[in-house]
Amino acid sequence: MTSPTRPRVDRVVAVVVHHKSYDSVGSTVGLLIDDGIDNRRVVVVDNGQEPDRRAELAALLPDGVHLLFEENRGYGAAVNKGVEYADSLGVPYDYLLVSTHECRVETGAVATLVAALDRNPDAAIVGPTLTSGDGNEFIWSAGGLLTPRLRLPRHYFHRAAEVPPQADAEVGREWLDGAFLVTRRSALRDRAVDERFFMYMEEVDHHVALRNRGWKILWIPSARVWQSSGGIPPYYLGRNMQLFQRWNGTPISRIAATPWSIAHRALSDVRHRKGLNSVSAMIRGWKDARGVRDVEGGPVVIVNPLGGALAHYERELTDVIHAVGHSTITLSAFEPSHNGGSRLGWLSAYFRLLIRSRLTKKRHTTLVVWPALGYLDAVLVRLLAGSRAFVVLHDPSPLVRSVGYDGVSIRLARVLAGDRFIIHSEAAERVTKSSNVESTVLPHPVLAPIQRQGDSSGRRVVRVLGQYKPDRDLVALEEIAVSICDKDVELEILGRGWPEVKGWTVTDDFLSEQDFDDAVDSASVVVIPYRKFFQSGVAIRCFERGTPVVGVGGTSLDELVGVDRKLLVGPSYSSTWSEAVKYALERKEVGDQPESNAVRMASLAGWNHWLGSVS
Repeated sequence: MTSPTRPRVDRVVAVVVHHKSYDSVGSTVGLLIDDGIDNRRVVVVDNGQEPDRRAELAALLPDGVHLLFEENRGYGAAVNKGVEYADSLGVPYDYLLVSTHECRVETGAVATLVAALDRNPDAAIVGPTLTSGDGNEFIWSAGGLLTPRLRLPRHYFHRAAEVPPQADAEVGREWLDGAFLVTRRSALRDRAVDERFFMYMEEVDHHVALRNRGWKILWIPSARVWQSSGGIPPYYLGRNMQLFQRWNGTPISRIAATPWSIAHRALSDVRHRKGLNSVSAMIRGWKDARGVRDVEGGPVVIVNPLGGALAHYERELTDVIHAVGHSTITLSAFEPSHNGGSRLGWLSAYFRLLIRSRLTKKRHTTLVVWPALGYLDAVLVRLLAGSRAFVVLHDPSPLVRSVGYDGVSIRLARVLAGDRFIIHSEAAERVTKSSNVESTVLPHPVLAPIQRQGDSSGRRVVRVLGQYKPDRDLVALEEIAVSICDKDVELEILGRGWPEVKGWTVTDDFLSEQDFDDAVDSASVVVIPYRKFFQSGVAIRCFERGTPVVGVGGTSLDELVGVDRKLLVGPSYSSTWSEAVKYALERKEVGDQPESNAVRMASLAGWNHWLGSVS
């Protein structure tokens, strides 16, 4: 277990944004590695678009560092691409460090920033004291504020010789300079960096948006990083100031902030006899801002009443919605098993989230990812969240008795709710059709498949993951144990509530999100021992991480295994569970499969079409 006093630098992935700065990028990356970040956790995103210098750039970087060459779509796009690539690496990480190519981190700064995020779970982003200057070093930024009337971004202690002594280890700020930041990964899922700014001020917009969602932005005085900066080019100052005000300003600041800034620059340039070229560039940028389109349709509001159990599903759904061009806002509540509260308190929190979703400005639609009250949620959601709200119904016929799945609840949903449910499988559709409840079948959201890391120790482990339920096939597990007696193969069950299963090592424990990912990555095979199911979130998670899955054929697993039908059990598949497991253990790595991309693309296409239909 990680010591609470030791910062988790090993849970950081660093993204360095590079643009034609060959003299500095090697030093920037080297100092990050010296400060504790593993080479294999550093991603350099180059948007310089100089193909003839790619080999030169690669030679400047330490071995193991990942290098991406991208079209220059700006700082925000480079950061978002770095996040996407970091997710594809398959290494567990909680925090993303973003640095520009010329930053020089002082020893211990990364650990100090990570420790601040560890201490403050409600903080989205932390940043250091930024210094600048050659020879006579000065303070560039100690975090930022927005002026009261015109909401103009300003740095604290800008160009001061030093910051005053700070009593606090961290200080709340409205925004931080984007040159060097450490961001909680879940916050980037909540709100990605807006690429429309291209360069400059996108971090101010991003941090304001996160604060509006309830996150904290913290300046960490004791962490120090040097950077080189010449300020904002006049064109982007005029353009991006107007964009920021359009999306974050007041009625007054939207009209007056940019003209005031232009007038201020004009007076300064006249006083210093610099001419008016920079003023002309600001005016041109101000005018060009009109051509930048607003996001159409507003955000999709995701309401997750099972913030613990459905954290990964929430991530999958958010990722797919972002990939098809929509923004999201996530409203979550944790179930009593996670927060220790009462069921009544949990339901009350859920009802408040539904009302909040309805009050969200210009929302596209609301998606509730779990029906807290079964079929009754179709009526409840319509009343509290409005007509543009829908419920994902994972289990239309649950294995255990649950509130809201009785005949009366189903009749109320059928008569009063309309087409309110989203389901993810043909099996689920058969159940809703038999009850004459309207539903829409959409593909289960799926992350892009990642590069599996796995366990390099050579262990072969067959695992079952997740809590015990009555429909688990214990006979199948015993058959696997009898047939696979190889001492080099370990049989493990990880999850709550399991009875003893002959031949298997059972660990009755809750798996955190990271524990779950680690268990998937280090498994040789994951078995889904259900006699019947509608869809399997565990199987999809294994698919995303490249771990083979064995389960029942003729189900939603078919599309995940693709041509590897011997991974499944049943007629036209493997004849026994042990045969399927042995095949999975012996099969060679197949690399990239067309099925992997096909499943992802089908998920994107289905959700894109549906979101368009409800706009």
